[in-house]
Amino acid sequence: MTKMSAGLAATLLLLPTLTLAQPSLASQQLELQYATFYSQMKTAAKGDFGQARLGFYLTDPQNGQRCTLLSARVSTPEREVPAEVTVDSELRLPYDDDLNLDKASVWVELGEPHERCDLSVQVMADASSGKMAVHELQQRAQEMQSLLDKLAGMIGKHFLPAMEGVRISLVSPSGTAYLVDGDRKQALPWQDGQLLLGNEQLTEFGAGSLQLEGEILHLTPWLHKG
Repeated sequence: MTKMSAGLAATLLLLPTLTLAQPSLASQQLELQYATFYSQMKTAAKGDFGQARLGFYLTDPQNGQRCTLLSARVSTPEREVPAEVTVDSELRLPYDDDLNLDKASVWVELGEPHERCDLSVQVMADASSGKMAVHELQQRAQEMQSLLDKLAGMIGKHFLPAMEGVRISLVSPSGTAYLVDGDRKQALPWQDGQLLLGNEQLTEFGAGSLQLEGEILHLTPWLHKG
């Protein structure tokens, strides 16, 4: 039996050890405890954080790469509930009090074998694709900051790295991206398949819009690395 150790989410969340089920020949099936995810989702559900939410990933600690997920489901002896896996292998689970009370299991199918996968939790927010008002991006940034503060606690929030802006991840990063405000237009370069929008840019184009090609996966905080 292989073990999964706990991951660290945005330097905030320490999660308990998870167990990796015996892999099959073609893939690996992980059995995780729904209660582990539920406790984190409950914290986010208690507050008013707008579009900010938590995203769950599995990561290979040997190379830092995400473990590819093919499918997932939540099951109890009485019922089975489908879960969602996104194109970037985010695990999206239903928030359900009954599943927690029934001590449900989360079954995840991996796309390739791993000796170990760590669970990591990412604060993020959803966003519309195509054209988006910059003031909406600023609102998402505030909502993600509020959720980070909540997760860190009354004392921990004072030690969080500063949020420098918003990181935008796309399904297929390509094409062009611009900040536009009237006659002003600023091209945005891609950095490792993502767009980084700093707080100064968001303020400067606060009355404008972000225009880009492609489908947005999510927004995440751009945190200062000191």
